[in-house]
Amino acid sequence: MPNLVDIIFLDIDGVLLPFGGTTAAKQSSCTKGCIFPDCTMDALTTLLQRVNKLSLGDNKQKHCTKIRMDDAPTSSCCKLVLSSTWRARSNFIQDILDSFRAYANKKARLDPTVMQIWEPHLNSFFDITDPNLHSTRHDEIYNWLHQHQHPQNQSNNNGHDATRDFIVRSWIALDDEDLVNVEGRVSHDAKEHAVFIQSSVGLTLDDVSTAIQLLQRQHQKFYSKFHR
Repeated sequence: MPNLVDIIFLDIDGVLLPFGGTTAAKQSSCTKGCIFPDCTMDALTTLLQRVNKLSLGDNKQKHCTKIRMDDAPTSSCCKLVLSSTWRARSNFIQDILDSFRAYANKKARLDPTVMQIWEPHLNSFFDITDPNLHSTRHDEIYNWLHQHQHPQNQSNNNGHDATRDFIVRSWIALDDEDLVNVEGRVSHDAKEHAVFIQSSVGLTLDDVSTAIQLLQRQHQKFYSKFHR
């Protein structure tokens, strides 16, 4: 059966790396070897943890409902897709992964569960949006989604095996760009997925709460399709 995946499209500048203004985020300490402040990394860790719990809860719910098991995918997991312009440089991607690893290694000394949360994301991103497509962030993300409606037929920008059979159950985009109002267009669909981050602050726990609410609604819609 296909794997269910909950996709987080991750921007870097303004999300993990705040810029502009004078905020506590810019003054936050950074773990040695990590280029992102602890406050945004802590928030992302919380998001990954809560998405995992959401997935586990949905798996239990699935077995208690009238979902046709031959139609419903059986496993689920949270995946990071890099949507930042940092995706265009392999050394930049490696800098991000090295930062993730440095942060996880240090935090795990105090709380071993941190490594469990981060381990699936330390060696590579699940994928990246097309590095050759330079459009609006909105269009770059929706291009990825369109291409991966049938992922078994797609090549993977991340250089790994892309023949994995998966279904995007839900997705959110963490970005300091407006993904809803784009060049005179209003994307009503994006309202259900976009988490607008204040660039001078970066990712916060309030943003995490917004993201989880969006994912919960998408999960409800997804599973409602299997009720008879």
